[in-house]
Amino acid sequence: MSEPSAGYRIRRARPEAEAGVARLCQRSGQVGWGREALRKTASRVSLVAMQDDTVIGVAKTHWHAEPDRAAPAGHYQGGISIDPRWRRHGVGRALTAARLAWIAPRADVVYYFTNENNTASIKLHESFGFQLLFAAGSLHSVSADDGRSKLLLFALHRLANSVSPLTLDDKDRLNS
Repeated sequence: MSEPSAGYRIRRARPEAEAGVARLCQRSGQVGWGREALRKTASRVSLVAMQDDTVIGVAKTHWHAEPDRAAPAGHYQGGISIDPRWRRHGVGRALTAARLAWIAPRADVVYYFTNENNTASIKLHESFGFQLLFAAGSLHSVSADDGRSKLLLFALHRLANSVSPLTLDDKDRLNS
């Protein structure tokens, strides 16, 4: 999941990471994630990238049980925040790969949406094989830029065939 020389590790978020996630969100200029976003559930995962004892990245998935107009029900890549000092060092890619690996045994398709202006996120997800489905003003109660921009919905099909298998150690870390 992460290169040994990268200097960080990916693990499942725990509630005690809340303060570190709050500091990360503040450094990134994003709204903080509460304890609920980090709580373990059977239908979603929250992950952190750690350098020693410092949270340098956080990412989550969402399970939407019901469709929202044209947006299907299913597993979605959720929010991601990377410490500005760690951007362009593979942390976002490692967190995305880990989320896909967590979803793979649970679904054949994963969805993701983003603001049409978020080119870094679009390029990252396209590199994993996500394909654009459509643009909308809002999806699953989220709108971009207070409705000034569109949200783009992407899908990755045949997920189990497109994700690198995890080792036993990786599975234990993500499922603990």
